[in-house]
Amino acid sequence: MILEEGTVVSVHNGKAKIEINKTAAEACARCGVCISAGDIKKLLEVRAVPGISAGNKVTLRIDTPSTYKGIILLLLLPLLAFFFGCIVGEKITFILPEAANLRMGLFGLLSFSISLLGASLYDKRLRAKGSTPPVIISVEGETLGHAEEG
Repeated sequence: MILEEGTVVSVHNGKAKIEINKTAAEACARCGVCISAGDIKKLLEVRAVPGISAGNKVTLRIDTPSTYKGIILLLLLPLLAFFFGCIVGEKITFILPEAANLRMGLFGLLSFSISLLGASLYDKRLRAKGSTPPVIISVEGETLGHAEEG
């Protein structure tokens, strides 16, 4: 989670345009809410809260993706799938009965590839769903209640 401070530029049809001006950081590049990662002003559109108007200073909460989930999906799961495939390849003796090592390697690589394909499909589904939009958590130092975050 990242907290950003910004200024309301406009409010229209329940949406507020917020301008944030912050030096790009590593967390900013991973977030995915903004396209640019440079040191420029960024304009974000968020759901407006009651009583907000242009010129208000606001604090935004931006949820970031979990690093641990990425490590598990791209490193741990394929490695475990490879070892599982090797064990399965060792037990299945009717395929290539004369070459146990080749059979183990093929089954290991097959299960490794399937796990990477699964991680890729999961990532595509998350990207299609989109990231959670930023939420205004305070206006000029006044903290908003959870009912307004919705």
